[in-house]
Amino acid sequence: MSTHHPGASAPQHPPRSVPEPPRAPARILTTAQICGISLFPLLGTGLTLAGTPVSDALTLLAGCGTIGAATIAAASGGRRLLTSLASAAAHAAAGTETSR
Repeated sequence: MSTHHPGASAPQHPPRSVPEPPRAPARILTTAQICGISLFPLLGTGLTLAGTPVSDALTLLAGCGTIGAATIAAASGGRRLLTSLASAAAHAAAGTETSR
């Protein structure tokens, strides 16, 4: 049975008593972010076409991404992010599960 009713009006919601907070303006991506977003798939494709096994290409690109994230975290003072990245890397090296 369909819930679609032709000609039915849309449900009306009562007005909110608390106004919605203003939205932050959209953040514009920097050149470095755009290059990173577009370069990683291209590098992976190039490595795979050159004969690198897919698992090795993904491991290499994941390592590059981790280094990039750690660099940004260190430069921006993101201690919590840096600690969680170091913990995840240590657990991955030891072959153990991370706790959530």
